[in-house]
Amino acid sequence: MFASNRAATVTAVLLIGLGILFLAINLLGLDFSRIWPIIFLIIAAGFYLPVFFAPVAREGLAALFIPGTIMLGLGLIFFYNTLFDDWGSWAYIWTLIPASVGVGLVLAAKAGGWGSGVTSVGLWMALISVAVFGLLAMLFGSRVFGTLGPIILIGAGVLLLIRSFQRSPGA
Repeated sequence: MFASNRAATVTAVLLIGLGILFLAINLLGLDFSRIWPIIFLIIAAGFYLPVFFAPVAREGLAALFIPGTIMLGLGLIFFYNTLFDDWGSWAYIWTLIPASVGVGLVLAAKAGGWGSGVTSVGLWMALISVAVFGLLAMLFGSRVFGTLGPIILIGAGVLLLIRSFQRSPGA
């Protein structure tokens, strides 16, 4: 299959999928106000699929993991907000967006062979972002986040401690 045909095929599959989704929502009478974040998951799939469907061009397409993971992260955040009706959490939950960039960098670095430096940057971005989220959620969040925040901070500290022991003494 030629590259242009492959792109057209992926686009066609996404359009058909969206059509089926919206048809199902309307025919089944689903409450779209509760499931609208699925749009972000579909957009994320639109970024991920070319990387998987074009193995020959995987290194060149690896960067698509970054916006795909951002869309996935936003979709999950919006699902949380919608399902628990906790829109006030935006005061601190936005700090997870850089974590999704970091995870996207890690995935892109692995798929594109970008080297361990990019992977390290992505991991640090994700770790710092999750730690900041944990701190702010602990201070401003609901009871769940007030409990989850300290657990995340403890986990981040344990990971840093483990990492510090894994380094060679001369480094």
